[in-house]
Amino acid sequence: MANLYARQQGEGKPLILIHGFPLHQAVWNDFASRFVNSFKVITIDLPGFGKSAILPHPFSLDQVADQLNYYLSDEGIINGTVIGHSLGGYVALAMIKKRPDLFSAVGLFHSTAYADSPEKKESRNKVLEFVEKNGPLPFATNFISPLFAYPGNPEIERVRRIASESSKDAIIGYTMAMRDRPDQTKTLKTFEKPTLFLAGDKDAGIPLETIRAQAAICQRPEIHILPDVAHMGMYEKPDEAASKIIGFLSKI
Repeated sequence: MANLYARQQGEGKPLILIHGFPLHQAVWNDFASRFVNSFKVITIDLPGFGKSAILPHPFSLDQVADQLNYYLSDEGIINGTVIGHSLGGYVALAMIKKRPDLFSAVGLFHSTAYADSPEKKESRNKVLEFVEKNGPLPFATNFISPLFAYPGNPEIERVRRIASESSKDAIIGYTMAMRDRPDQTKTLKTFEKPTLFLAGDKDAGIPLETIRAQAAICQRPEIHILPDVAHMGMYEKPDEAASKIIGFLSKI
């Protein structure tokens, strides 16, 4: 079992927030504060990011999901809602595929169940080449601004600082794991509990039509599109994003 760092705040039904790439759990700090009065909020550093030990290379997102499920089981955290941002959504889907009994609902926050397209796989390969040649810092810091709808957003610098802490091993390991992850649409189809899709209307990486198509195959879907948001809704429209999540949680 990996040595995972997690932060638990508040009391109530568990809400597990899983960060994206190449970040760590501190990316949720301000956003998580909107839930702690009503929920037990758990934010976890994925293995290799923040204060969590990395898995041996090469590793898969299934292996990452196992570590998080072990942590939740060991902590007695059951019947929670797991919401994953981007990479975190890929991990969340792997978690519910392996242990649906641990969760009462799942949320994809700027994420998708689809595997990488051939074009996206090639883009991942270019990231690997760039990081091998230039190191992690130029990639991690330059990666952030395009995730926001507006390049002047003052929160970009805060997220850059978090991304700048990523190691070369973590960036390479997760880039490979994301590139090679399987399609998880069957997981969406078979998951019997509520499924939230929270998307941005300016997210170039995840077209809205793909989100609507995925929601259509779920048994209990809920979908919300955040206006003037790209890939970082927790920073671009935090109050609106939190309101949608709280509304979703209130129905479970």
